[in-house]
Amino acid sequence: MKLLLCGSEGTILSQAIPHLLAAGHEVTGIDTCKKWGQRPKRRDYRLYIGDCTDPNVLRSLMHGIEGVIQGVATLYGVVGYHEHAAEILTNDIAAHQTTLRLAADAGVARVVFLSSSVVYEQSRHEPHREEEVEFAGIPRTDYGISKIVNERLSRAYGRQRNLPFTIWRPFNVINPAEEGEESPGYSHVFADMLHRLVVMRQNPLQILGDGRQVRSFLHVREAAEAIARFSFDERTNNEIFNLGRDEPVTMKSLATRLYRKAVERGLIPEAGSLAIRSVSVVDTDVKRRIGSFEKMTRELNWTSCISLDESLDDCLDALEARQHSIAALAR
Repeated sequence: MKLLLCGSEGTILSQAIPHLLAAGHEVTGIDTCKKWGQRPKRRDYRLYIGDCTDPNVLRSLMHGIEGVIQGVATLYGVVGYHEHAAEILTNDIAAHQTTLRLAADAGVARVVFLSSSVVYEQSRHEPHREEEVEFAGIPRTDYGISKIVNERLSRAYGRQRNLPFTIWRPFNVINPAEEGEESPGYSHVFADMLHRLVVMRQNPLQILGDGRQVRSFLHVREAAEAIARFSFDERTNNEIFNLGRDEPVTMKSLATRLYRKAVERGLIPEAGSLAIRSVSVVDTDVKRRIGSFEKMTRELNWTSCISLDESLDDCLDALEARQHSIAALAR
């Protein structure tokens, strides 16, 4: 298939592209490259620097395209999502509705949308199942609203314009390449914790909230492989799937596991047990987000194989590699 990937340089899609190419697809990517920059690497696909909210840019790329994966998203940690709410609502919804309209006009066979587990923000049932979103209430965050609106847009175009869709709801994807930032809550929690533990040498460790929040994590390699493998499978046509791993963990436990691993590697000195210092967090921070991934197993025979411990080891490997590179440049 001739595929167009919107947001092609992002965390998940950039790792899905090699799988798509290996499967024989022809890939064209479009990205603003504002988040990560135009990272130097070999690309066996065409990349256009542009904004998917601009129909004049996107329309020219739709010619001959058979399938689209739409992964444009304004990404921050829990604090950043609130400080950039207008940007998220404006850009993310505009990018998706523009993609759907032009794809329908061009006769594209399917538009795949990368949604998020944030659509379950108001859910009172555990584990969160795909069908319950209809009854879970409107998400409280603007990021959550952008995702649920875009899901509804996909389904609306399916009904009105006969545009087939697939919707993925990834749960807390771990990307070992992500670096933490100085301000808490701007990067994702695993990167944030590692930055504070190893780079800033915090003990007590600053964490947002009381640390009892529960999340389900998934390695980006598995997320990318599953999306590349199943996005245009007939079994996912006009379907919604949770994508994650059934290994929920509290944030306190996550911090402790990272601390022990960092000590064992000699990245930080042994200082007894890790102390925690809670930092106030926005009241919309979800206390528990535990997904059901039964549908993926039942209908696609897919189950996550990379444990949380393996994912955290990969994060530490990547951090050590960055530190060695910095030290080499300084010599």
